[in-house]
Amino acid sequence: MNILKGITNNYINLTSIIITLVTIGLITVITIIAYGLESHLNDDSPFYLKFSTHLVEGAILAGSMIILQQTFHMLSNGTVNSGWLYANAQLTILLYAMYLLRNKITLLINLLMPFAYHQSSNIERLGSNRWPFFLVSYIFLVIIIFYIYWRTDSLKDSTIKYLILQILYGIGWWILLWVDHSFSIYNILNMLVVFVIYMAIIRYCEHKMQLTLNGYDTLKKAVNYDELTGIRNRSSLDKNSKEIYEQYSHEDNVPLSMAMFDIDHFKLFNDQYGHSTGDEVLRHVSHTMERELYLKKTHGQIFRFGGEEFIIIFRGKNAEECKPIITDLRNTLLHSPLFFNGKKLNVSVSFGVSQLKPTDSGFTDLFNRVDSYLYKSKNAGRNKMTIEDITYSFDEAK
Repeated sequence: MNILKGITNNYINLTSIIITLVTIGLITVITIIAYGLESHLNDDSPFYLKFSTHLVEGAILAGSMIILQQTFHMLSNGTVNSGWLYANAQLTILLYAMYLLRNKITLLINLLMPFAYHQSSNIERLGSNRWPFFLVSYIFLVIIIFYIYWRTDSLKDSTIKYLILQILYGIGWWILLWVDHSFSIYNILNMLVVFVIYMAIIRYCEHKMQLTLNGYDTLKKAVNYDELTGIRNRSSLDKNSKEIYEQYSHEDNVPLSMAMFDIDHFKLFNDQYGHSTGDEVLRHVSHTMERELYLKKTHGQIFRFGGEEFIIIFRGKNAEECKPIITDLRNTLLHSPLFFNGKKLNVSVSFGVSQLKPTDSGFTDLFNRVDSYLYKSKNAGRNKMTIEDITYSFDEAK
């Protein structure tokens, strides 16, 4: 009898360990996929892109719950009395998804899960005198879920609030489970303790993953972004140039244009005021241009090519459509002088602009053409733009 009991306990422990490892694995997968998906979204992303991303995240969450369920049934065949650990694992993933994803799909899954976790119990519950407990505990759980959904940021920064909401979330769920399974108070308290431990482990793992992902972000930024100005650098342009060419060279109805500009008489800023002033001029120009490109919704992407030279890629715009945009960029820069070390510095720029042509055999052809147009603007006296080999003063381009 003792041998059989020992075997059973060992089997339960093995099942518990496997469920725990599977839970941590699923949390890791959810985090990495969600991080990758969310990194492509911003406030200006179209609704369909946000919705489809959140839909995929919801599907991953639902899939994780199913994988966990199938893993438990495969290990225990429904006979091992460790279902409470499996339930805690599901609750852990549900709550973690609330903190991490914060979208309406995961919110909906959390709200509907009490009705979906055991459909046969829902029917029996209606004929039981415990249904008021279910109703009250469900309303309590809904309040907790919405609070977590709306206050996630503050909860992440406060360990005490995080712990309290975690316990309240667990209480709401385990009362719901008690309605159907009649756990003792001792068992419920035991399950809550295990749930808290589960979430502590997951939070620790999530913290480590976040540090790793942040480190990757820092490395990615160091490789693809200019340290001085904060905008994308030449390396980023080089990496994307082939992809840009391949995409737009086959798009007959979608144009692509490139603008190259540099700061007029930039050497004088360094010679007269020092290199720190020259650095500030570079920051001023890049930040002004990047801000205006964003505010005017031009879909233009700016890169620092090197020194005082910059490149802007305009997707979906031909060279003629770029003319008023570039004029606005130049005028904004002209009317926004840089005040530095008690000096007022007026900065002007020269542009070369061209669009991708069917005769271009690669991105280099477009680049060389734009580069030659820039030098044509500079040779014409600077503070001008040359578009498709025609040079304009900015007053003429209005």
